[in-house]
Amino acid sequence: MGLQIISIIGNATKDAEMKTSKDGVSYLTFRVGVSGSGANPTSTFYNVLVFGKYGEIIQEHVTKGRQIYVSGRVQISEKGYISVIADYVELLARPKTKVKVEEREEMTASEKESKSQ
Repeated sequence: MGLQIISIIGNATKDAEMKTSKDGVSYLTFRVGVSGSGANPTSTFYNVLVFGKYGEIIQEHVTKGRQIYVSGRVQISEKGYISVIADYVELLARPKTKVKVEEREEMTASEKESKSQ
């Protein structure tokens, strides 16, 4: 008997997507990029599959840039794609939102107006 467990922490590369298999089973799918370190800092990308109700529950929270912890088992397709069949998913840091310069200037102008009144 073997044991094959993987735990990764990385960022979602795009928003999660609900899909249905040929057998009618619903699952959530998304990709997680894990940055490398050391002398050769290359990134590794994993396809993550979350089956059942848990996938439906977390779908709206798995968004591009969101830091995520995933634990599960490894599955390698015939084409060599690495997938993680998730047993546990934890949502970590949210992506930082970027405010455009124009929006920031508008906010500053409206703040000045409200203070002067």
